[in-house]
Amino acid sequence: MISSILFVAPFKSMAQRARRVMHKMQVDFPIVIGNDEVGAAQVYKYPEAKILISRGGTTKELMRCYPDKTVVNIPASFTDISKAIEFLIAKGCIKIAVITHENIIGLAASTLKFGKLNVEVIPCVSAAAIELAVNECIARGADGIAGCVIAVRAAQAQGVKSCFIDAAAESIISSITLALTFNAGFSQREQAVEQLRSLIDALEEGIVIFDKEHHPIYFNENARHIFDQLPPEQWHTPLDRYLNDTHRHPHVINLGDRQVVLHTAKLSQDSGQIVAILQEGRFIEQSEKAMRVANYAKGFYAKVSFDDLTFVDKDMQEVVALALKFARSDSTILLFGETGSGKEGFAQSIHQASRRSTMPFVSVNCASLPEGLIASELFGYVEGAFTGARQSGKKGLFELAQGGTIFLDEITELPLEVQSQLLRVLQEREVMRVGDDKVIPLDIRVICACNKSLLQLCQMGKFRYDLYYRINVLKLKIPALRQRQDDILPLFTRFVSEKLKLSPKDITIDDSAAALLKAYTWPGNVRELSNVAEVCSFAGPHIGRATVLQCLQNDDPNVSNFNTNNPLGMTLHLPPQASAEQVLQLYLRELAKNHSNNEMVSISGLSRTTIWRKLNALTGNEEKLKG
Repeated sequence: MISSILFVAPFKSMAQRARRVMHKMQVDFPIVIGNDEVGAAQVYKYPEAKILISRGGTTKELMRCYPDKTVVNIPASFTDISKAIEFLIAKGCIKIAVITHENIIGLAASTLKFGKLNVEVIPCVSAAAIELAVNECIARGADGIAGCVIAVRAAQAQGVKSCFIDAAAESIISSITLALTFNAGFSQREQAVEQLRSLIDALEEGIVIFDKEHHPIYFNENARHIFDQLPPEQWHTPLDRYLNDTHRHPHVINLGDRQVVLHTAKLSQDSGQIVAILQEGRFIEQSEKAMRVANYAKGFYAKVSFDDLTFVDKDMQEVVALALKFARSDSTILLFGETGSGKEGFAQSIHQASRRSTMPFVSVNCASLPEGLIASELFGYVEGAFTGARQSGKKGLFELAQGGTIFLDEITELPLEVQSQLLRVLQEREVMRVGDDKVIPLDIRVICACNKSLLQLCQMGKFRYDLYYRINVLKLKIPALRQRQDDILPLFTRFVSEKLKLSPKDITIDDSAAALLKAYTWPGNVRELSNVAEVCSFAGPHIGRATVLQCLQNDDPNVSNFNTNNPLGMTLHLPPQASAEQVLQLYLRELAKNHSNNEMVSISGLSRTTIWRKLNALTGNEEKLKG
């Protein structure tokens, strides 16, 4: 039996007809008998009923008493009305009126042509109106009344022939079919609501809905656990001051001994209801850990932070301080620095110091992307976008950086066509895959890097001015290693110690070796210094002059990479094509001007004989060493 549907028959004959129809339709639900208020009163016995079927005045009474239920009315078909009129004609009536509730006949007041007769049709809104209409029609000479029970009784009271307009089986079938359709829809909706409720209860977040007076009207399971520590009358108190925050800024609050992050939002402007989302600190930490694990698995994570950078140089300290300030912003950053100066390390450190640190860090070397596939690699593509494309399509690097940071190194190497596409992505913060017509919103931080003058490239027509102004928002210039003299030895020591897996305190560097390291110009910057340190580490924890000199030998004997300003305050006047050997000879000659033999041996790490030979080769004459 379907308990959600109830048939309220105004009289016994309709109940009997309804049972026959239900049997024929192979459906079963309860039937009660009662007209108007009597029928409505019996509905209380069936609390599970959500859909009510009835007719005429009883339908109106049901709608008035049960506004939360769906009421299906049984109308009179034209066939039902015709049968009543034909009955009255057979009784000899020649002036007939049809008077009943407007929801039965469904017609406006009119004159119905029925054969040679004109039948007056009067729909009424109440029982009193029906009785009045019957009396008026009879006064005008009506000799037959067709209508509802009220109209029939009023006509009979005045001795006028009458006929009840009954509901045929077809009308009842139509109404039952409509009720079954409603019931199926309600069942699906209830199932969807139940699924939604189960889903909300399964969330780790606590969900609370407040009415416009800030009284809680709904809690999911986790919200109940959070509020268990407070009495019900105080549930809104800790949140009250934040519920009108329409900007959806998160707030950290304490509920008993639990610290939670609160987000609020309005459900609708009309209802004034507010939803509060509560996240416990432990769940946030777990989520961040899970995201870090996922990003590590894909390789999209930053390996370097500002704590990993080695610097004592004052200029470098200022650059790092500025980078830390930039990290707090979501604006685009442009890093400028020579090759090997550590631009990616800065990009990773900025990401680590930002609010996006738990999200992906995607590094892209624009110069290494295949020219014909740059757009598809950056922006992704859909199935069939080009020959050889994956059947399932592919996310672009911008999509993979969603929520985090994308680092575009050597951005100057992008073709002009791709530059225009990149400009749109940066302006609109949305990306469209190659071959697709849908846009994907992006929430990312963009860091670009270059080692060439972008403005000069713009003037040469190799870089777009509009893209230049779009990425040149927060600019950070990273000094070359030769401009960070004080950082050379600490960096070298760190690199050697890392290769040997020793403490930096265990690494010793001869003064002469240190002098050479600081006199070198380091065209490859920190990357070159790291390579030199790796080679020197094979000599062990003690680094001498000969080891460093061997590593600094230039492949091109016509090019000198030594600075004329060395760490001991000496000026070396180098020939344009000075070799490393000549640099050493000039270096020893300058040492000889202000240092004794023993001091020269100590500083250079060379024997007296070797020093004499080097100086002799430089001057062509024996030079007497100072005693």
